[in-house]
Amino acid sequence: MMRRFGQKGVYVWWLLLAVFWNGCQTGFETASGGSESGGARPKAAPGSAASAPAAPAGTNEVFSIDRIAVGDVIRVMYEASVPISATELQVPETGLVTIHMGEQVQVAGKMAADVSKEIRDLFTVKKQMYKRLAVNVQVLGRTISVGGEVRATGSFPFEGGMTVLKAINRAGGFTEYADRRKVRITRVNGQQITVDCKAALKKPELDQPLYPGDRIEVVRSIL
Repeated sequence: MMRRFGQKGVYVWWLLLAVFWNGCQTGFETASGGSESGGARPKAAPGSAASAPAAPAGTNEVFSIDRIAVGDVIRVMYEASVPISATELQVPETGLVTIHMGEQVQVAGKMAADVSKEIRDLFTVKKQMYKRLAVNVQVLGRTISVGGEVRATGSFPFEGGMTVLKAINRAGGFTEYADRRKVRITRVNGQQITVDCKAALKKPELDQPLYPGDRIEVVRSIL
């Protein structure tokens, strides 16, 4: 009798365990799937538009490393039946650049390949000035500059996700004379932002994102 009871008890135990396990599995799939019925939404991947920092006022709404940004220097090259000189331009705050024959094209926030096609269509389809035209738009090396009371002043390659603290570390860190509470960023559109880097070390949300062409100046402490 006791043996039969023991076997039944083990069977009931395994049945309850299987039901519990299936319930856990179902809950995990709903949470990770992000369904419209209220499941949790998946987190945005690093570097995606949803997780990218907002750009400075007057520029692209969201900065993407894959797109042309205000402050970028671009080279526009042409290949046609007649020679057309290549041009190098820095993208102004408006995002508009003046290209061949004084034409203006909006480039900020767009992929270089899309801008190339837009310029080609402008001269071959819309204006019908060329029967054959190849256009190649390239984004040249993106940089930011760090000056003042850092150990290695100069320009450095811009990298996605770069912030003020990361740029200062890239420049060797602060000198002993640096005023860490008044670090100034100057954007290509003239906008200036003062960052308290001492506070940002404790609260990373105070650390400011950087964009191509930004200039960082670390002033000397008066004390």
